[in-house]
Amino acid sequence: MKTLWISGRLALASFACALILISLGCGNPVTTIQQLIAKPLALLASNPFVSNPVTSADGEPDAENPTFPPAEDLVKDWEKPQVALFVTGRLHGYIEPCGCTGLDKQKGGLLRRRTCQSILQKRGWDLVNIDAGNQIRRKGQQAKIKLGTTYDALCNQMKYQAISLGIDDVEIPWIDLMQTIFNVAGDDNPFICANVAIADAEYTTNRYKIITQNGMKIGVTSVIGDEHIPKLNNVDGLKKLSVTEGLKQVATPLVAEKCDINILIAQSEPAKCVAIAKKFPIFDVLITSGGAGDPKLQPDVIRTGNHTTSIIQVGVKGMYAGIVGIYKTAGGMSLKYERVPMDARFEDDKDMRTVFKDYQEQLKLLWENGQFEDIKPKLHPSGHKYVGSEACADCHDAEYEIWKNGVDGNGGPHAKATADLTDPGERTWVTRNFDPECVSCHAVGWDPQRYVPFETGFLDLKNDAHLHGNGCENCHGPGSAHVESENNGDEDEALRKEMIVTRAQAEKNLCLSCHDLDNSPDYALDPKAFDKFWPAIAHGEDDE
Repeated sequence: MKTLWISGRLALASFACALILISLGCGNPVTTIQQLIAKPLALLASNPFVSNPVTSADGEPDAENPTFPPAEDLVKDWEKPQVALFVTGRLHGYIEPCGCTGLDKQKGGLLRRRTCQSILQKRGWDLVNIDAGNQIRRKGQQAKIKLGTTYDALCNQMKYQAISLGIDDVEIPWIDLMQTIFNVAGDDNPFICANVAIADAEYTTNRYKIITQNGMKIGVTSVIGDEHIPKLNNVDGLKKLSVTEGLKQVATPLVAEKCDINILIAQSEPAKCVAIAKKFPIFDVLITSGGAGDPKLQPDVIRTGNHTTSIIQVGVKGMYAGIVGIYKTAGGMSLKYERVPMDARFEDDKDMRTVFKDYQEQLKLLWENGQFEDIKPKLHPSGHKYVGSEACADCHDAEYEIWKNGVDGNGGPHAKATADLTDPGERTWVTRNFDPECVSCHAVGWDPQRYVPFETGFLDLKNDAHLHGNGCENCHGPGSAHVESENNGDEDEALRKEMIVTRAQAEKNLCLSCHDLDNSPDYALDPKAFDKFWPAIAHGEDDE
């Protein structure tokens, strides 16, 4: 395994530094990184990239091309590049898209990504697979298992050559991060970061990587933006530098390597990445995992003197991959770029299914053995207990009938929510009834945004059958006190009012707690969604 703080080829680096001092004049001290690298850049990288306009379909539907091109037609009109960069990142925990509203409506997932990658590999393309990091978004056992699953997929299934540490990834305990990397890294360790490392085990990652592919030499490094470093001050076991200090330490050895292409991954906002590109004009491609929304259709081209840096965005939630074709020309090199949405055109890769089955099996073992600390029940704010939807049927028979059988009698969509996990209509090869991120909206008695159960909420498929489905109490609150009061004939008006939910309240808050942007984008993005979907479950007389 390669050491983290790579010194580079010292003799060559010393020679490069000597050239710098000679060219600047020994009487003029080096005061900026531009002065440090400007002269060797002209000597070693005099033919930077020139970004060419994309000539193929950009992967997005438009007025003249209302449907996506077939997956097999991906960049089909490109000539075969000498090397193609396959750029991803910022998965942020979304290892697969939620299928609640249909997988055809959602983008992302490692299964689709692997299929996209395979299409290019089967053409005989030489790929350099680069990931910008940020694999998880939460803490706890499930996040650690998900990080291990993701790293396993990237390293062992998809053979990534460079994977940046992510700001959220390094927030898990350093011993867990170190062990996770050890489990998958192999001899050609792909993990990199120039300014953040595990202090007591720096050899687990590299400061930079040199990748040789099809006769091209490619240097890759990464940094976590200065704006994120304060977030890590309370994380034990990390060694942290500023972006400037981190890149200063890799600039000289990286330039001395005389790479054909230098790539920087920067976990920083796009505007800050522009400043980094100008301050360190040795990078031909800068991959940013900052910014919101979809990545731009084309790279931003930053010119610093005679040097060009192309800035590429990865977007959010792993919904896109970027393909960068690199071509040698008479004048140097040129670049073609296409962003590719990981949509339903790309079928699930069959070999990757084993990774996902193993992931769900790990969650199941923790759950069944009582070792899943993430799902330790908490007290509901009301202090009441869950009794199940059937307990509501005695007094609210019409509403219960709509919930259970639907307004058309063909089955209520919420009543079968748990069955959708045990017998999914899509991706039937794996069940998800031990996955807190799924159960929280598919059974009774969970906090849907924090993925933890309330006391007396669903925990066992067999023993908690009365809590199957997304039931009455998920919207109206646990009903133990109300049911007991009604059964005793007390008719407590305060408890009755406590259970009431108006249509206005449902539209503003409740429905979006599960039908959010992640799980139901067709609902969350449509301002008229409530009016469209409410008729399918319409019940009750309260319309305030």
